Amino acid sequence: MSRDDSMGTQVQGAGVMQDFSVSFRQAVALHQQGRLPEADTAYRTVLHAVPDHADTLRLWGLVALQSGAAEAACARLSCAVAANPGSAEALHVLGGALRQAGDLEKALDSYRRATVLRPVFPECHFNHGNALVQAERSLEAAVAYRMAVVQQPLAANSRLNLAGVLNRIGDASGAALQARAAVALEPHRPAMLTALGRAEAGQGDTVAAERTHGRALRLDPRQEPLVYEHGLALSEVGRIEEATTLLHTLVNSADATVRLGAKMALHRLVLRCIDVDDYRRAAAVALNGWSGQGSDGTAMLPMRVRLESSSACNLRCRHCTTGVAYHSTERRLLKADLFEHILRDLKGIEALVSCVMYLGGEPLMNPQLESMIRRLRDETSINQIHFVTNAMLATEERCRALAGCGVEKIYVSIDGRTPEENDAIRRGSHYPTVRRNLDLMRRYLEPAGVQLIISNNVLRRPGDPPTAVTPAFLIEDFPGLPIATNYAYKWPGWTQTGEEEALTVDVNPGRRRGFCGAPFTESVIRPNGDVTLCCYDISGIEVMGNLRQGSLEDIWNGERYRAVRLAMMAGDEAALPGVCRNCPVYTGEEIQERPANLPVPGAAAV
Repeated sequence: MSRDDSMGTQVQGAGVMQDFSVSFRQAVALHQQGRLPEADTAYRTVLHAVPDHADTLRLWGLVALQSGAAEAACARLSCAVAANPGSAEALHVLGGALRQAGDLEKALDSYRRATVLRPVFPECHFNHGNALVQAERSLEAAVAYRMAVVQQPLAANSRLNLAGVLNRIGDASGAALQARAAVALEPHRPAMLTALGRAEAGQGDTVAAERTHGRALRLDPRQEPLVYEHGLALSEVGRIEEATTLLHTLVNSADATVRLGAKMALHRLVLRCIDVDDYRRAAAVALNGWSGQGSDGTAMLPMRVRLESSSACNLRCRHCTTGVAYHSTERRLLKADLFEHILRDLKGIEALVSCVMYLGGEPLMNPQLESMIRRLRDETSINQIHFVTNAMLATEERCRALAGCGVEKIYVSIDGRTPEENDAIRRGSHYPTVRRNLDLMRRYLEPAGVQLIISNNVLRRPGDPPTAVTPAFLIEDFPGLPIATNYAYKWPGWTQTGEEEALTVDVNPGRRRGFCGAPFTESVIRPNGDVTLCCYDISGIEVMGNLRQGSLEDIWNGERYRAVRLAMMAGDEAALPGVCRNCPVYTGEEIQERPANLPVPGAAAV
């Protein structure tokens, strides 16, 4: 190129640069006015003249990001960074685009590089913290938010988010400090008060937390998350009625998170009442009994379902209805086609927490037990599954299958005070086999995290203490295993046979409860599709409906269930089904043993 040509190019280049400057300012003005399609076109015009102009590439990428075109934004912003690798602003915006596009790791790297280039960059520290929270890296997120707070102390959002992550990592006092500062900066934003309420609850000051959440709700009574938070806070201070009324307003919310949270919170309230034997209040929570409206017996859907995988059993236990009346009711295994039908029904029940794969038979008689458990865990909201077994059918192959199916607990029934008594009570059982099989179960299941528990029922005898004592042979044979020893109930439907003359039925006043929470909290499904009233009805006496004729939801709030609930709440024992009136929960009845060598109380000794 000659000297003259060079000078001509420079003059021409100056004109181009002048035109470029005007075009760039026009594009930025359109962008600032929110006219994104026009700004996009204007930036393209600028880049046609100067293809590697870093600021234009960055702003063009920002237009794509603001328009929701994350992939295009990533491509454009990558070009901007390539054109100017030292631009912290371009890396910051690229981080946002990558995060929106779902590439969280690259987004985190982009934010990190931006803050290395420009350490004082509060907006980038804030967004870096958001991305770290999304990546579940809470400790690092706290560092990023703290940098944003130090660099911009009056930014309430940085303090709000820092309070949230400090709460998450257990620093309740730090969270309260940041939340109070956020409230001082923006006292009329409910989110700030919510963060403070959570921090106060984390510090154990539930009374202050309730007041704070109440203030937040008064600022915006229509905001459902605030209703939910206040409902939780009310429950923590024991104001069950008010909490229930608030939470029940959310069970049909269009917001799935709020709806599910409210249902789970109500379930926790029910359990809390049951834990202190306040069954009537637990039922009122399920019915929303404090709403000021007359209840028709309609209850929220069950939190637990008992699914009988087998009503057949390989034993004939003396104290069990299945054992003494084995041929009087239908015995079968739960078949695959009905299980599929049940599974479809259970998928539609939100907040269903637990499932018991047992009622009156032996679950291991069903070869599909493990696959059913696995599918319940994988395809429904259920996360707690257990069953009871006599362990006689446990094999190495079954233990391997059980270890991988997702069962949480297995109760193994061993009854009586001695091995010989176990075999006499549990007719068909053989204690040495049970002991060997339980050792096998421990070898395979305990490493898989399955909890094994021995369930030990003994028949009460004259002179026995109020609380049953765990037999020494179980403690010696199974060191380290939990053992639950109880006196045997009289199950509804149990009838004494001629060969059981040594057994009698007596009343234990301490067992009489006079109220039952089962019709309010759990449902029972038998292998023929019958939905029965409760776990004590192992003979299927009180059928509420059949799943082949209607859904569990329809049956749960059908006429029969609602009538039982209303009678239970009214204390009208005469209006309850016979299975309730003959249940040990009401009667306090136990099967007791009168050994032949002991005099029967009230009879003259010979």
